[in-house]
Amino acid sequence: MNYTHLTQEERYQIYALLREGFSKRHIALRLECAPSTICREIKRNRNRNAYFAQHAHKLAKTRHNSNHKTVDPAVWKQVKSYLALQSSPEQIASHIAVSMHSIYRYIPQDKIKEGHLYQHLRFRSQRKRKYGHPETRGKLNNRRSIHERPQIIHQRSRFGDLEIDTIVGKNHQQSLVSIVDRKTGYLWLKKCSTRKSQDVREATVDLLHPIKEELQTITADNGKEFSLHKQIADELGIEFYFADPYSAWQRGTNENTNGLIRQYIRKGSNLNDYSDEYIAEITYRLNHHPRKRLGFKSPSQVLLQEHGVALQMLI
Repeated sequence: MNYTHLTQEERYQIYALLREGFSKRHIALRLECAPSTICREIKRNRNRNAYFAQHAHKLAKTRHNSNHKTVDPAVWKQVKSYLALQSSPEQIASHIAVSMHSIYRYIPQDKIKEGHLYQHLRFRSQRKRKYGHPETRGKLNNRRSIHERPQIIHQRSRFGDLEIDTIVGKNHQQSLVSIVDRKTGYLWLKKCSTRKSQDVREATVDLLHPIKEELQTITADNGKEFSLHKQIADELGIEFYFADPYSAWQRGTNENTNGLIRQYIRKGSNLNDYSDEYIAEITYRLNHHPRKRLGFKSPSQVLLQEHGVALQMLI
């Protein structure tokens, strides 16, 4: 088998399988490519000592772009100010005459000179599992597969098709319930004292009940914290679906948003150290942050423009 360029979806598969402890040879068999392809991909496109799909794909695209031009120092001063405000290179490039690839090249050069710009980038933490350990989260009863979802959900043409996940705190003792709308990217975030299914159910219903009439579907991963999915679906009047195992890309909106949240709450943090007010501030910032796929509008802007008064309480 010859080496070929990997797609973004294949990189998400690599990321998900690595998280679950599978070997590079096993991943190569799953992707039907040579083990050397997987080894080369991880070695060339990893971030520090870990591999993240989104970062790897951006790095690969940047490497293929060999064009380089000198940028005025005044422009770099603007770039630095935007980075300090925690804007991504892609968002900065939409406002300043410099490509995001140039920004990504500039940041490691700054780090070599003992600069601190790299600290403003959104690095997603990786949950490590020991190799050879099987999946222990168990099977969920009455689980409806993502493949049963209506085709319209894939089009992102309506508000109310949601993705849900939990972000784990220190020693897996606390969690954040993270819910994102697929169309607008609007985020709901709430802290739970545990990861137990009852706490996750209560947080989910509490967050979404005010707009239950607007909701359509919700899609989760296969964690045991969603074992009360039928109760959630009944209380909110929506359809509940589950992604395939090791398929994080099937909930890409949620995965990407969780990466943004990790910019404010690092992996291993004790969530009890963060107040509800701080969680609300994170939610507000992300909901008012411009997104490329929204034409650099914020989720709140899109939500207000398309749903008006009915959802103004959330803006």
